[in-house]
Amino acid sequence: MSYGPPPGYPQPQYGPQPGYPGYGQPYGQPYGRPPGPPSTALAYVSAGLFLICGILALVIAIGGWDVSLEEIDMVVALVGAQFGKEIVGNGDAAVAATMTAACSTLTFAVVLLFRLDFVRWLLAFVGGLVSVYYLYAVIKLLADGGGEFIAMVLVSFLLWTAATVVVLLPATGRAMRGYQRKLGQYPPQPMGYPY
Repeated sequence: MSYGPPPGYPQPQYGPQPGYPGYGQPYGQPYGRPPGPPSTALAYVSAGLFLICGILALVIAIGGWDVSLEEIDMVVALVGAQFGKEIVGNGDAAVAATMTAACSTLTFAVVLLFRLDFVRWLLAFVGGLVSVYYLYAVIKLLADGGGEFIAMVLVSFLLWTAATVVVLLPATGRAMRGYQRKLGQYPPQPMGYPY
């Protein structure tokens, strides 16, 4: 024999209350409606930023190929040019490093347009290395009194850093092909005790 509540009292209700998200339902989504697919815009924005970085590095490598006083801005913006003659030598190593960074970045950025996640991490690695170098180059140029030649180095640093930050954003990861949504992928389970 089961005793119910006295007459006139409301019955207890179990489960999600109206107006509140259910179990496993992310906040901001109406109950019962599945969340939409993630936006792919950041994948394309990230690929576009790295394409710009690769083209700029290619222009710097071609402009810095001939070491002359007219293109001193290009020469100081070569990847590795600030390491000194004992490492760089006559500048060919810096041109080769800049060409390598440019060509690999352009290749990876084109592949990133297909939203493959492993390429995202390769670009983050290359972008991180180049960004750290350009930060070093900005500091070294300012310390050595070469502030009038810093414009191209500073632009390169800002572009590479922006591209690296965008490719590492969690929203960019969600934009990649094959991303599986972790929350809200199963129907919510009712809460309470079965009678």
